[in-house]
Order: sequence, then structure tokens, then C-alpha cells
Amino acid sequence: MNWVEKIGRRNLAYVAFVVVLLPIALLLEAGGPSGPDAGGGMMFGIIIWALVSLGFFVVNLILLVRALVKNLPARKPFIACLLPALLIGGTLLAEEIMLH
Repeated sequence: MNWVEKIGRRNLAYVAFVVVLLPIALLLEAGGPSGPDAGGGMMFGIIIWALVSLGFFVVNLILLVRALVKNLPARKPFIACLLPALLIGGTLLAEEIMLH
């Protein structure tokens, strides 16, 4: 069993989405207004990230509960439920490190 099968394609797709979303938000920010009206591109990125993460978490929580009830393997849905929290925590930690 290779590492892609252990982690799950859906989980890798979510991480790839988050990694691609950051440069897109930065490009939108660079092309937008400056001064007090700035921040629209990053805010768009944060809103999209939050909506996708919430949907991803809810779907995988349902899959996790189903796997536990039916006594199926639950590793992939469990990892998927942790991913949004880990990525948000990692982002906040990186921000804290960069600001100090």
C-alpha cells in the first residue's frame, strides 16, 4: 500500500486546494484596490477556505461516523476531519513566527 492510498486522494486534494488558494488570493489582492479598500483578495481567499473546509469537515465527519458504526476502516475520514484544524493551526503558527 503506497502513501497516497494510506492518506487518501480526497485528503491530498484538500491540501492541494489550500496550497493553490493562497497564490490566487495574493494575485487577487495585488490586482485590487490599495489603501483603506485593500484586503478584498485575501478576504475572498479566507471565505472560500472557510466554506470549503466546513463542507469538507462535515462530509468527512459523516463518513467517519458511518465507518465507526459499520466497523469499516476509519483512518482516511479521521485524517480528513483533522486536516482543516491542522492547516488552520499551522497557518496561525506560521503567522506568529513570521510576525516576531
